[in-house]
Amino acid sequence: MQRPRHFPSLDRLSVLTAVILLAYALARALDLPTRAVGTTLFGSAVGIELNGPVLMLLLVAALISAGADALIRSHPRLEGWTRYATAIHWILPGATALALGSVLNRTPDGPLWWLGLGLSAVALIAVLVAEYTVVDRADAAWDLAALGLTALTFALALVLFALLHSLSARALISASAAGLFAAALALRLFVLKDAAPGEAALYAAVVGLITAEAVWALNYWRVSASSATLLALVPFYLSAGIAQQQLAGRLNRRLWIEYAVVGALGLAVALLNSLR
Repeated sequence: MQRPRHFPSLDRLSVLTAVILLAYALARALDLPTRAVGTTLFGSAVGIELNGPVLMLLLVAALISAGADALIRSHPRLEGWTRYATAIHWILPGATALALGSVLNRTPDGPLWWLGLGLSAVALIAVLVAEYTVVDRADAAWDLAALGLTALTFALALVLFALLHSLSARALISASAAGLFAAALALRLFVLKDAAPGEAALYAAVVGLITAEAVWALNYWRVSASSATLLALVPFYLSAGIAQQQLAGRLNRRLWIEYAVVGALGLAVALLNSLR
């Protein structure tokens, strides 16, 4: 029996991508006033500055998440689903838009920026199509789409950890943000592998907590940006991978050894890089 193949509406996909690219361009051109948001916690001042590019990036992430929701709801398998049933499909498109926008904001004007804008459009379309595809496990392209989204999850973790480190924010802010990002990405990964929602949320929270503690410690350690990023990625990769195997009921001695070896190699590479 031939497996079905579903593809999103090209009209919806093109309109959503055009809106996102327009928002990227506006983020480059608009000069919005900077707003400082802060408070006092445990006797220490804690705050962040929200400038024009940051506000536009948050808007872009919200736009693509809303657009992804509308796109996913058009899938024939989702007729009659509740309003929040598609919320899990917001995570990767929103995180991808945030990461790509941050990279574009750091790219100088010229041909390189336009090339980056074009590649961003291709990347966003690919993510949206993959999210649409994995709605139906019987889809002929499900395995390829799931593999791509899994790889994207760890790539986004690497980019987002690097961006957080570049902000040089206080430990409370950077660790909290890293923990939230890690928990959201881990949750998408676990649900993609058919974990029960309750268990997936619990294990994702543990992954977020482990990652946040690692990032908190790294804020007080003088290492290069690349080493700090790798040292934040290692606990996320290990905790997410082990949790995923546990949820699938496949965690055994061989996998423990495998993750231990991979973790040791990752830490060794990061530490050697920090000594250069």
